[in-house]
Amino acid sequence: MDRIDAMRLFLRVADAGSFSRAAADLSIGQPTVSRRIQDLEHQIGAELFHRTTRALNLTEAGQRFYDRAQDILSDFDEAEAEARGLDKEPVGMLRISAPHSFSKLVITPTIGGFLQKHPHIRIDLLTDDTYTDLVTEGVDIAFRLGELNDSALMAKRLMVAHRGIWAAPSYIEARGAPVTPDDLKEHDGLVFRQSLQGQQWTLKHEESGEEVRVNMDGRFRGSSGDTLLQGAIDGLGIFIGPSWLVCDHVRSGVLQRVMPDWRGSDLPLSVVWTGGKLRGKSRLFVDHVSEALVGINDIGR
Repeated sequence: MDRIDAMRLFLRVADAGSFSRAAADLSIGQPTVSRRIQDLEHQIGAELFHRTTRALNLTEAGQRFYDRAQDILSDFDEAEAEARGLDKEPVGMLRISAPHSFSKLVITPTIGGFLQKHPHIRIDLLTDDTYTDLVTEGVDIAFRLGELNDSALMAKRLMVAHRGIWAAPSYIEARGAPVTPDDLKEHDGLVFRQSLQGQQWTLKHEESGEEVRVNMDGRFRGSSGDTLLQGAIDGLGIFIGPSWLVCDHVRSGVLQRVMPDWRGSDLPLSVVWTGGKLRGKSRLFVDHVSEALVGINDIGR
């Protein structure tokens, strides 16, 4: 077994966290996987895994080797692709994780165009509103909303989405359009259901930077952005949400912005990955999604 193949097997085992799971993924026997990893450790002269009956974890040397092996294999794959004349046609599976709403409204609509441009790539998309463990799930890149906690992951901020205030024309016709934050007290707010007392909206004036807080509640609450969005479309109240969530409905006239001089707290969007540079398929897809996000903050202005 050459060292490139050994590195690939090592990364697969490390990502799977299990010899048996890696063996099943590769359709080979677990004893074969275990023996090849032992051969690699013998060649390197270091133990790469802590082995117990319950867990398989990287040693300090294993973590260093993992980080370097990722870069080495990325460089090797790029060199091999260039030699084959495929440097502009990357190959293989790209596994992506994204929050459900963002995946539905932004990621999924871009996939068709991306796969047309890159016919040798396959995509496996996980939608999860909790933070996916990239190593355990074998995820290449994950899109994350909000401020990121400190972690060992690499990260790149793609945009800071503006959160406008939106309502359906039918709601505005029936209830009137609020002009100031004080006016919101007379309106139904579409809010998340975490609290029985409604939700506090922090609003910021576009020009002056003045901030005010308004307690909002209404006849309908929901547990996801998609749910509140549908409530706004159905005329059930006023909704505060990021530009990427509402853009299609604003363009079609189903929703319109109210109180355009005010907006909610901004919502960062970032992409994260496990280590090294953002390369190959991952970089191409992130660039592709970034293009789709251009101009979204201008929606409703």
